Amino acid sequence: MSTETEPLRKKLFSKLGVAAVAGIFALSACGEAADDGNGAGSDGADEASGEDTNGEDAVDGDPEGTVEGEGEPIRIVGVPAEEATQLEAGFELLMEVIGGETGRPVEFNHSTDYNAVIEAMVSGQADMGIGSPFTYVRAGDAGAGVDVLGGRIEEEGEEAGYVSYALVRADSDIDSLEDVEGESVCYVEQGSTSGFLYPSAGMMEAGLDPEEDVDPQYPGSHDGAILALLDGQCELAFAYDSMVEVLMPNRGELSEDDYKIVWESPLIPASPIFMNTDTLDEETQEELRGMFDEGLINVDALVEAGYCDSADDCSLPEESYEYTPVEDDIYDGIREVCEITEAEACD
Repeated sequence: MSTETEPLRKKLFSKLGVAAVAGIFALSACGEAADDGNGAGSDGADEASGEDTNGEDAVDGDPEGTVEGEGEPIRIVGVPAEEATQLEAGFELLMEVIGGETGRPVEFNHSTDYNAVIEAMVSGQADMGIGSPFTYVRAGDAGAGVDVLGGRIEEEGEEAGYVSYALVRADSDIDSLEDVEGESVCYVEQGSTSGFLYPSAGMMEAGLDPEEDVDPQYPGSHDGAILALLDGQCELAFAYDSMVEVLMPNRGELSEDDYKIVWESPLIPASPIFMNTDTLDEETQEELRGMFDEGLINVDALVEAGYCDSADDCSLPEESYEYTPVEDDIYDGIREVCEITEAEACD
């Protein structure tokens, strides 16, 4: 954590009222309405009108990863926090564990965007998902029977949460969000909690409209936003902390010499793994809950259980240490904002 951004982190939201937060969600709604029928906003509209989209386009074609077993497959959909290849690789161990503990085959599919996860859950195309906190809340609000299983923890002993960073190139003259007016900014996409919603709040506190006062770009993934920044396609990029500090450096794609951090968000509730209670039978639901409640989705526990030879061989999604059991109410802050503001994006 950058010490120079700590005062900004403490300051964030200190002057941001309910009306401003409503603006953030309204902006998200506008972006989804412009999306060609692929977002959760359009999905909600389809429900209201009685039109059934059957989840078409919610996930990409054939499964990108499979684990053998008996019975109907458990279908997992992953969000675009990373480019598809890295996203799939991070799910291989999780798929193996789920298949081993349930005896069921497991399929993984990479979603086209955050909103596609919601669409897949609502339409019954997916049995499990990993999404942003806002994605999880919105999936439930859109009618999916979602139940949170665990929240991501990067390192042992850490809180179940994460932060968003605003990065600029190391040689940039930009030192704060205030300096980015009129410049191109790489968000992730409008359904991303750390790649759009919290950054929008930061921009508004800096006195800027998140989209009107800058040239917004939406590369679609956190590493995509950072790579676009390094390639000169934007002057500032938002991404979540682990992508900046762990995932891209471990792949040799990012060095501390490449960037500087000019803003940091408050702690965001942990990215959840959740299941679809509308598509999974009770026995499978209990098996999945047990895996998380008993602490199996943890690097050390997986070594002890024989799924990995060593901690270095254990690769959970996003190079996490564990997905710890969390309660649904840790996401109530997002629900409260939706209730107070009655924002269109929350429908």
